[in-house]
Amino acid sequence: MGGLNRQQEVPGMTLWRIRATVDDRPGFLSVLTASLALRKVNILSVQVHTTESGAVDDFLVEAPDALTRADLVDAVQRGRGRDPWVAPADVRGLIDEPTRVLALAAKVLDGSATLEEAIAALLGDCDISWRAGASTGAVGFTATGMQLQDPAGGTLYVRRPAPAFTPAEYARAQALVELARVAAKHTAA
Repeated sequence: MGGLNRQQEVPGMTLWRIRATVDDRPGFLSVLTASLALRKVNILSVQVHTTESGAVDDFLVEAPDALTRADLVDAVQRGRGRDPWVAPADVRGLIDEPTRVLALAAKVLDGSATLEEAIAALLGDCDISWRAGASTGAVGFTATGMQLQDPAGGTLYVRRPAPAFTPAEYARAQALVELARVAAKHTAA
């Protein structure tokens, strides 16, 4: 992109991340996307996270500068989306998810990032703490937290108030932990 930021390339547009739960039924996603389109919101990418309460759709969009967070929340709700979460995004969001995850895995393997740094980059705005010994509860996740067994010993506690963690995000974090465990075994050998 030659040093230009996305806003310079597309005047009058701002990047946003939008997450919402949509009933996993025919036509419901199209109602949500139509509601966004009515406000001239361009969907650049979408990931679908399957959950028990429905499909959680994670969009990277570009919207006219005049639209506010509240406008986007309203568009999601009018489009039958539930539990909307909207936050500003930047050009790094344009990297497709598999490429981004593979790059983080490579950093863990070559030692240019710690496991904690990679998990933080993977999950976005979150807090990670470490405690010695076994976890204080079941390894797993809730809407706002994850517990992961650190391959070096102890437990990693990951917290994020919003958006809610999904099973896919937990699986990705767990896969990074497993990668770090395998890498540690090969390093020790």
